[in-house]
Amino acid sequence: MKTTTIDTMNITQLHRLEYEASPDVVVSAPGCIRLIGEHTIRGDGLMIAFPLDKRVSIAISGRRDSSVRFFAADLGERKRTNLSNLKYKREDRWANFIKASLSAYVGETAGAKGFNISVSGDVPQALGLGSATALQCAAAKAAALVSGYDPTPQDIARTIVDTDRVYFDKQTRVADYIATLDASEGSLVFVDGARGSAESLESVFGDSLLVLTDSKVPRPPLESELSQRSADCAAGLAILNGSSNRMLRDYSTDDLDEYMGVMPERIRRHCAFFVEEIQRVREAKEAVAHGDRAAFVKALNKSQAGLRNSYEISCPEIDWLVKRALEIDGIVASRMIGKGFGGCTLSLLDARAMEEYKARLEEYERIFGFKPSSLEISIGAGIIAE
Repeated sequence: MKTTTIDTMNITQLHRLEYEASPDVVVSAPGCIRLIGEHTIRGDGLMIAFPLDKRVSIAISGRRDSSVRFFAADLGERKRTNLSNLKYKREDRWANFIKASLSAYVGETAGAKGFNISVSGDVPQALGLGSATALQCAAAKAAALVSGYDPTPQDIARTIVDTDRVYFDKQTRVADYIATLDASEGSLVFVDGARGSAESLESVFGDSLLVLTDSKVPRPPLESELSQRSADCAAGLAILNGSSNRMLRDYSTDDLDEYMGVMPERIRRHCAFFVEEIQRVREAKEAVAHGDRAAFVKALNKSQAGLRNSYEISCPEIDWLVKRALEIDGIVASRMIGKGFGGCTLSLLDARAMEEYKARLEEYERIFGFKPSSLEISIGAGIIAE
């Protein structure tokens, strides 16, 4: 007889066990692989992503009083507050994302009834796979539904952006969330950062395996480095624009070459990455339209070279993993995923290449002293509400 444990329970079972009540609303959201173009989104760029087959789920049921209780099943943690006190508290950590959504859709209304809330998920954390984004999206959708609203993906994204600013003092964009909110099952997502829009694209992966490899490289704080690169792109755009009002994605490398010697080299180099990455995203989208996997993976590999050489956010360990992967017959693409300076690579490979790839990972550990872990993934589904 199979024993049911926390690990094998779904969110509805977990909620019933914790609160002795069935949830009124259950919502799950996927992690997200930002495949190419993610570092252009801050500057109204373009990106192709896909929903991960790992998800964060949230269940909500009503209470008779105004209390709000939170249960994170994976952490075994419980938090509590009241609808009249949904303010940010540092010690509440993950629960702050849910409180922010409740403050947006429910508000601190006198006499309102509270909620019992359960959270569970299997999206790996701190690897650039969108675990926090998945929680925010699931929480916002669930808070809206339990309050009697059924907003569009764009509406939810705008609400999250507003709560990020007011609640967390953080500047985000609709494009940061729309790939998660508007994804379709089994499909890629093309995101236009300027419009905050998403478009579904057919997958061109075919029978290729998708393997995430965690380099295990300790990463320094990244925000200052990434902000500097965004500032460089903004400074370069100001030089290019003069009195016009174009976006950096509207320029070409030829335009940048005209400012050689006028634009500081670091700024020119980071702008060049941005402009070239936009072109690679467009090439990848065109490849999808024609079912051309070879052209698609070529764009991915060129993107990795740009991250290393022009945007300068790779590291020796990631460079080694990518280079050695591409030396193996049957591996067609390998690229860093996430914010940079470590984290994960995503490799596309034939099943026959897996054994040799694992051998390379053992070699990596001997050379660098970090024991990498790998995980086979697939394209998942978008937001699911019950």
